[in-house]
Amino acid sequence: MKARTFGAAALAVLSIAVGACERSDVNGMGSNTPNEDAPPQLDLIGVIDCSVGGWGWVSGGSDIRNGAPDVSTYEVVVGFYDDDRRLGDKRTWIRDVDPGESARFETHVWLNDDATAMTSCEVVTINRWSVRLQR
Repeated sequence: MKARTFGAAALAVLSIAVGACERSDVNGMGSNTPNEDAPPQLDLIGVIDCSVGGWGWVSGGSDIRNGAPDVSTYEVVVGFYDDDRRLGDKRTWIRDVDPGESARFETHVWLNDDATAMTSCEVVTINRWSVRLQR
């Protein structure tokens, strides 16, 4: 029984890894989970808010609206910049977003002395997975 469970899990990981080889770009954002009918990049709503906190911390946040027909989990990668120089990036997860519903995400990263040089931040990657596929 354990061998079958492991085999099914390995197959699921392999299918995710093979699917992750594809990459699409929409509106300057990438995705390793492309969807021609409902690209995950179009699920970003609003402008990303960037802020510099104390002690070298910076933050970025916005909202995601699930444009897929299934409950979905998102991986969002935010890049932090000093003009054209990327200072760092941070990924965050938004889990179990119902179809048509919105969820807020916030990500924080420590840039030490570079934090005061940050001039902008942007979402560089949005990946979306159906929760149905994860269970």
